[in-house]
Amino acid sequence: MYRVLRNSRIPLFLHRKSNHVFTVWQHLVLLTIKQYEGKSYRMFVEWLIEAHYLRLFLRLSRVPHFTTLQKFTDRINNALLEKIISSFIVISGTKRIFVGIDSTGFKVPHASQYYTEQIGSRRKYVKLSIGADVLRQIICTIKIRRALTKHDNIDFRPIITTTSSILPLSVVTGYKGYDSEDNHLLVREGLHAFSVIPARYGDVPIWRTHGRYRKQMKRGYSTLLYNQRNKDETIISVMKRLFGEHLMSRLIRTQNRELSFRCITYNMHRLTNLIILMMFSTKPSSNFPK
Repeated sequence: MYRVLRNSRIPLFLHRKSNHVFTVWQHLVLLTIKQYEGKSYRMFVEWLIEAHYLRLFLRLSRVPHFTTLQKFTDRINNALLEKIISSFIVISGTKRIFVGIDSTGFKVPHASQYYTEQIGSRRKYVKLSIGADVLRQIICTIKIRRALTKHDNIDFRPIITTTSSILPLSVVTGYKGYDSEDNHLLVREGLHAFSVIPARYGDVPIWRTHGRYRKQMKRGYSTLLYNQRNKDETIISVMKRLFGEHLMSRLIRTQNRELSFRCITYNMHRLTNLIILMMFSTKPSSNFPK
């Protein structure tokens, strides 16, 4: 995590006149571990009292109060968190990104499911759209929205454009919800990559389909490339199984921060696994005597 923060050029302090008791790096690492442990602010601080070696490693002068972590989460900039998320794919060593785009919803449990069913109220969700490198299964870009009624296609351009600013793109794949001739034009002619987005309305003949690239999709596309999009579902599944699908925060601003930290925690988990796999794959085999 320190390597990611160093690569992102995150400052140790957000302001020169801050009290300089805890650094930004210490706060970010603690909040990442909090998401990994799945604890509330109060419970995490109580857990941190027992985590002696972690406090030694982070060089904490004292255990922070739970409100200290809450206030830092409230004032941290979204752009800074997005910058950290995008740094993971750079550290992984890839040269071009094979992008898969997908979205999911996270629950905001202010009331129990039984209560909402009794009063006939609809449960609230937070929509998360991700652009991920499907070959390494690392999240590159995220977009958070409150209204689930909006079409997924509205997030395609900002996610793909932001991802292309990190590293060049090779292939962009998405399901039929992102079908649009403008999206194909953006990827193929604007970003000089290859797009695999199946066309909707399969019963409509090709000669009545609008757009040159959408007609190409109806004539046929590489299922080998398109099936890589399923790894987006794997990323979302791992996130929800490891860290849960409920958000503990109540304010909209802190809910967005919590979801960003959850993506950072997933990337940290995935990058650690990739490093371990690389270490075992490059380890020379010992020759045992017969």
